[in-house]
Amino acid sequence: MKRQKCIFLLLITFVLAACQKDIPEPETKMEASSVKEVEAASLMAPSGVESAAKDPFFVRHQVKGRDIFVECIVQDVSFRKQSSKEKGKILLYVNGKKKDEIHSAAFIVKGLPSGKHRIGLELIKGNSAEASSKREFIVVIP
Repeated sequence: MKRQKCIFLLLITFVLAACQKDIPEPETKMEASSVKEVEAASLMAPSGVESAAKDPFFVRHQVKGRDIFVECIVQDVSFRKQSSKEKGKILLYVNGKKKDEIHSAAFIVKGLPSGKHRIGLELIKGNSAEASSKREFIVVIP
């Protein structure tokens, strides 16, 4: 009986010793003096948000299949009916021909045929007949 207690106590000690977290020391240590200081501005690439802040009519597009997803960010213009800002609309041109009048900041141009297309956007503010800003870009539909 005494022998069983001794074996049991030895087994518990072995299990408890095996359950410890043995975290190894790193092989190399980096000293603080060897770290170079770099300005964050030199590491960060310009993003669309920064460009939108500088550009009063920023346009971003993405081609998926035969559709083009277009997002416009326009300063001081709203496309909502209940906004206090100046109302606006976008005239959409595909290959120089007027296709649509758009009353939202994001839209999809669907079902373009294969090939190269010139997409033109004109921003109309308020009840003006003339475009206040124009953007144009080329897309290739596979």
